[in-house]
Amino acid sequence: MVIFLVVLVTFGAILELLSLKINLSNIHYHCIPSKIGCEPGEVFQIMTTVSNYGFRTIPFLKLEEEFPKDIVILDKENALGNQNYCLYTSMLYIRGRQRITRTIRASLPNRGLYFLEGSRLFSGDFLGLRENFKEVKNRKEIIVFPKLINDNTILQALSGYYGDFTARRYYIEDPLLVTSYRDYTGREPMRSISWLQSAKKNRLMVKEFDYTTDMSVTILLDVYLHWSEGTHRSLLEYCFSLVRTIAEFLEQKKVSYRLLTNAYIRSENTDIEGLDRAGQGSHHYTMLLYTLGQADSNTFCDIEGIYNIAIKKYSGENAIFYIAPFENEKRSGLVNNLKNQLRCQVYPMYASAIQEVE
Repeated sequence: MVIFLVVLVTFGAILELLSLKINLSNIHYHCIPSKIGCEPGEVFQIMTTVSNYGFRTIPFLKLEEEFPKDIVILDKENALGNQNYCLYTSMLYIRGRQRITRTIRASLPNRGLYFLEGSRLFSGDFLGLRENFKEVKNRKEIIVFPKLINDNTILQALSGYYGDFTARRYYIEDPLLVTSYRDYTGREPMRSISWLQSAKKNRLMVKEFDYTTDMSVTILLDVYLHWSEGTHRSLLEYCFSLVRTIAEFLEQKKVSYRLLTNAYIRSENTDIEGLDRAGQGSHHYTMLLYTLGQADSNTFCDIEGIYNIAIKKYSGENAIFYIAPFENEKRSGLVNNLKNQLRCQVYPMYASAIQEVE
């Protein structure tokens, strides 16, 4: 019995001495999301890699990973939330020169810019008398886009606006946009007749125009709120969704668009240049989604400021969609002044009014 106790104590002492030599400097941690941008509630993967570049085995390694506080982790057993972040805890046994890769499925319910901050690593000696600690910063961003509004009322309104400014575009024909010629039917205005082509064909010919090749629209997003008006979080979020819905509608109609806004964009690694110039296509639309996902409710100018931006950067757009949380005297004045100053159609869309109709 005594011999057994001596062997047990000796073996424990050896394990204790070996565990005291464990150094976390050889442990490397890396975390990356499977996608940078996603839809609200869309499931993505968080891929975590822990590498042991040393030769010693670490029998007990505790990871405390910091995720955004709003994150929904499908494996909820090890997730603990607080006011600032969600703490995801896990235990590992890692051998020398081993690399362990894990995948965590998660989602984020709301629009915004989120970060995976990194992890804290813990290991202890065999008897639990000493603890090693290492903090690893691994700041990776995830951008959640605003929701797309699937409401027939809004789509009908956009179709009406589109028909309105395309009809007005038709009335102001530009001979530079002539794409072909066809026979005169008697319904076309006299100014559409091409006398040169008529002389060549020995019959009346009229010009055909492409009315959409140079069409462009400005989406003017105004999220300014005076301190006395409150936060109106839901209305502001609806404004971001309205911008996305309008942009997708214009994409389908192949109309160029641009975004002007007084919202502060919290951009770190995403290139958002070019949205103040009209364009279309998948790249332009994706860039808009990333910009809206990073937009903050804070603003860098008030209503007068966004009006001055619209005037200064106006470059002959066919129409302006003015998006704001609700109507007030200043915003009504902005709409009227833009119409008078720029001589173009301005369509105000107020989130509060639309939600009341819904």
